[in-house]
Amino acid sequence: MLLKIIVFCVVVYAAWKTFHRWKRLWDKFVGKPDEPARPTPPPPQSEPLQPRKPAIQETVQCTGCGAYNPANAEKCGQCGRPQRPQS
Repeated sequence: MLLKIIVFCVVVYAAWKTFHRWKRLWDKFVGKPDEPARPTPPPPQSEPLQPRKPAIQETVQCTGCGAYNPANAEKCGQCGRPQRPQS
């Protein structure tokens, strides 16, 4: 069994070296493939972009299910209970 494993390893090594030798000859006569061209970066903008406003919204917790809903919502989006009025 050990002899079979050793022979298998030798065959794989020989196939690997043969492949690389043929590939090296191929690259020598045909040439290596060209590297793909990188896309050109977009031109810089003349005016700076305006920073985004943060998307923060005041929320309140529903007394029935505990879900957080927008403070201006009339009822809970999960359980449908009406929101308590804000003071």
